[in-house]
Amino acid sequence: MPAELTARGASVVGIEGSPRLLEHAAVRLAGRAELRQHDLEMPLAFAADASFDGAVMALVVHYVDARRQLLAELARVLRPGGWLVVSTMHPTADWNRFGGSYYAVEKVDRPVAQGRCHTHYWRMPLETFLAELLGAGFVLERLVEPRPAPELRQIDPEAHDKLHTAPCFLTVRLRRP
Repeated sequence: MPAELTARGASVVGIEGSPRLLEHAAVRLAGRAELRQHDLEMPLAFAADASFDGAVMALVVHYVDARRQLLAELARVLRPGGWLVVSTMHPTADWNRFGGSYYAVEKVDRPVAQGRCHTHYWRMPLETFLAELLGAGFVLERLVEPRPAPELRQIDPEAHDKLHTAPCFLTVRLRRP
């Protein structure tokens, strides 16, 4: 995402908790963005109030335990009228994967890389996800359930059909009043 924003002329500050992923970002961005190693469980102390026009949290919010704190910090550092784009796992995808109650708010363990490692994240219903965002003072502008690009059919027909049948991701655009 930072590469797309810098290509459009934005001044970008990228935040990543993993030193290894930060190194990959530095190579990809080749100095076109300010990159910071930062744990999103901690306040954004490096950022002044109302100092950013927008923020993007791409597939990260569901990994954060201190989501309310993070959302309050984002509301603090965004200028009035600033925007926030958040993408996450679609609640029905998690429900289909893990079963149980759709309404469960719980930390789950998901094997990745053919089971060689695991990722832990929060699953929650849409109602909880939106309530946390709106509770931080944001106003919902748009909700999108992304569908796969048609080109994916040529690359991976099975993945295309799966993603076209059941939602896997959810994206929202919000505004700070």
